Amino acid sequence: AVGVGAAAALVRAAHVAPNKGTEGNAELVTTLAAETSCSGLGSNCASTKCCKSGGKNGFQCYAKNENWAECLETCEPGVHEGEKEGTYNAAGQFVPAKWSCAELGARGDPDPCSAPGEDCRQTKCCSSAQGGNGMTCFEKNENWASCAASCEEGDWSCKALGNRTPYAAGCGWAGKSCADTHLCCNVGFSCVVKDASWTACTQTKKKSTWASVNIPIPAGWDGTIVGGGRDEYQIQPAAEGAKVMGTSLYCFMAFLPDSYEVGLHDVAKQNKASIYACDSYDVFHSWKSAKAGWDTGEATLSNTDVFINVWDNMLNSGKFLTADWTVKVDADAVLLPDRLKSHIAGLRPPAGMPIYLKNNAMDPGLGNNGFLGAIEVFSKQAVEIYRDNKEGCHVSLGINAGEDGYFKGCMDALGVGFMVDAQLFNPDRSPGACNLGQRAGFHPLKTVNNWKCCLDITKGIKHNVVYGECQM
Repeated sequence: AVGVGAAAALVRAAHVAPNKGTEGNAELVTTLAAETSCSGLGSNCASTKCCKSGGKNGFQCYAKNENWAECLETCEPGVHEGEKEGTYNAAGQFVPAKWSCAELGARGDPDPCSAPGEDCRQTKCCSSAQGGNGMTCFEKNENWASCAASCEEGDWSCKALGNRTPYAAGCGWAGKSCADTHLCCNVGFSCVVKDASWTACTQTKKKSTWASVNIPIPAGWDGTIVGGGRDEYQIQPAAEGAKVMGTSLYCFMAFLPDSYEVGLHDVAKQNKASIYACDSYDVFHSWKSAKAGWDTGEATLSNTDVFINVWDNMLNSGKFLTADWTVKVDADAVLLPDRLKSHIAGLRPPAGMPIYLKNNAMDPGLGNNGFLGAIEVFSKQAVEIYRDNKEGCHVSLGINAGEDGYFKGCMDALGVGFMVDAQLFNPDRSPGACNLGQRAGFHPLKTVNNWKCCLDITKGIKHNVVYGECQM
């Protein structure tokens, strides 16, 4: 059977053409190359007078007035709902602008790819705009093929026709064009018109944990702001009766060879605990990294470059695709997977949504605004979106924020929402804190003795803890 469950379309996305050489894709690649100068859905097509492929019947460039036209499927002359352009009459009342709906140029081609549930034998690709993000056209037999995230052989041949459709970022990165999306990935950036040929993301606000400072639009720009930047946003629990996400866990750990972390990893493995109690797991090696500082002034390891590499290895393993959630666990953290599953179930995360969990209730400046790196939890869809757009995060965000700052910033930039599990863990160096039954993890436990002591305490085995050290 084919797993047709599609991640919810949180971001506006454009289909990325499959690689050349894939059967049946040559014509599609040529078509897309020929229309690169045309306008996308929602952008001003007054000068291009043509629209990129999309929609079931293609988009037409319709004029509002001499200064603005837009790619739409249909257009009714007159005032459109939500119209913000207009004038004020003598009585001081706002009079919205009317659309002429004059057709500029020819109608564009329909979406070249198929929607989930449609037969994709001819198109051999899945439409990002119609919910096909992360999907591949899988063949059932010579008479049917459909878009799905995965395929299990049996009644289906599961032959892949064409390439998987990646999740598009749906926004412009800092300094890049946002003409099609009217949205910037980076926090504090706005989508601003420079001139008739360039609309891009420029920083208009500098944000830190404690302050926000306005930054002027560059001199010489037109200055019209057509969109804002992304920021973190909270996802609400699924409504009663709605489908919720599962709780299966893929966990991974990276530890530094020839360091105290080796012993911590070994005791976890010997006791089938932490990542070894998850549904599936991986272990990777890390290396030493330099020191850096948060904007609070507290020193922390700037291990972002290390973990970008670790994540690349994790993505290459592909095991994350077999579980509902991916969990990164530090060697000096004691994770209790069964408790984490109960926490997740209690949150009622909506099925198919890209989500990360805020994992602590500390002061925002000390707790990285609710997201610390010792135990990081991401839904499968969040990891897929990261996989398809990680280069944008790397180039645009840099590696100076520390691992947890980087991955939180990247998830926020890619439109991944958060849910709050404030009792997942709170930093406490004493294994005595491990008697707190409401928590799913404990950190940091820097010695094998304290790590094992903590695990014992969670199982009801009593130990005497004096000044943060376990007497075993």
